Amino acid sequence: MKAGSWSSVGLIYLYGVLGSASLSKVIPLQGDFHVHLGASPAQFALLLSLLSIPPALLATVGGSIADRVGARSTLIVAALAGAAANLLYLQAGSMREFQLLRVFEGCVLIGVYSAAPALIMATTSDARRGKAMAFWSTYTPVGISTGLLLSGAFAGSAHWRGGYLLHAGLFALLAGLGFLLPAPRAHADGVARRRVSLLDTYRQRGPLRIALTFGALVVMGFGTSTVFPSWYAGQHDVSIGAASSILAGANLLMIVGGILTALLLGRGVAPLRIFVGLAAVGVVASIGVFTPGTTVALCLGSLGVWLLSSGAATAVVTSSLPRVLSNPAQGASAAGLLSQVAALTTFVTPQVWLPLRVAGYWPGFLAIVVIAWAAALALLPVRDR
Repeated sequence: MKAGSWSSVGLIYLYGVLGSASLSKVIPLQGDFHVHLGASPAQFALLLSLLSIPPALLATVGGSIADRVGARSTLIVAALAGAAANLLYLQAGSMREFQLLRVFEGCVLIGVYSAAPALIMATTSDARRGKAMAFWSTYTPVGISTGLLLSGAFAGSAHWRGGYLLHAGLFALLAGLGFLLPAPRAHADGVARRRVSLLDTYRQRGPLRIALTFGALVVMGFGTSTVFPSWYAGQHDVSIGAASSILAGANLLMIVGGILTALLLGRGVAPLRIFVGLAAVGVVASIGVFTPGTTVALCLGSLGVWLLSSGAATAVVTSSLPRVLSNPAQGASAAGLLSQVAALTTFVTPQVWLPLRVAGYWPGFLAIVVIAWAAALALLPVRDR
């Protein structure tokens, strides 16, 4: 497979999709965990969050290790581990076992989220790199939709664990295809790379600001995915499985947002200018999504606009990562820092959003959106290094 080709970028992209599916595949199964394992809402919220513990603690260091051992090898090993984790879920008989496996599965994300964007940055040309990274930014919504569909089809049935089996098979397939991935070009500063501290990325202001900006977007995006199925189901008298399928389909609009961002950046539009417009649109759209008593058409239309703006904003942030690196040989560690901050916010997000959902306090949802957008605007780097 030719280095830097769109087929290569697309295959790397699939690793991100399957990794993100791990985040959302348990959401449609909340009722099944309660019926079969006696899980309380608090236990279920914890199960959602546990996936983020390994990336939250180790993603940057893991990315630095991936820089040393090679991004392609890291992806293959991560896919094999992902397949093993999902097969073990089929045998889990208690919430404690599910929780332990959820933590193990979080280790898979360290490899995927650090090595995949690093391999894209290392194998693409300068002309293609920005577009490729903007495309990469859409892996989260596609992965979340994939996870919702994997488990949503089995939710409430006797085969409620079927999504785990499908996920295992997809990971195994991707591990085999990983041998077709190109090896990254050697960096001229390879000797310096070996001497860099595993913690060096923490001292770089540009990647840190990018990571914090991304974290603010995760608070909004993952929070919406966490509560929307049950919120919409309660508002419009449909099943949670049906609401999950609606969200899964609507999430694909984030891809459109990412593509639009790539086109605008390619035309020279300033990232901050794009981001300010997206923030205004996102805040207004969230009102239609979470205000009680809205019609189905208004709610779903607002959801579409909200997801479109979120996808575009994520593309702005992700495409900026290559420009703020002080050392191009540290792509995986910088991507690891981004995923570490994202994991920290992913761990906290259900603990904040789910209590508001249980209480039915929808103004709290809007407050989180406004605060998160304001933080993202303040943190986004507006100049290249």
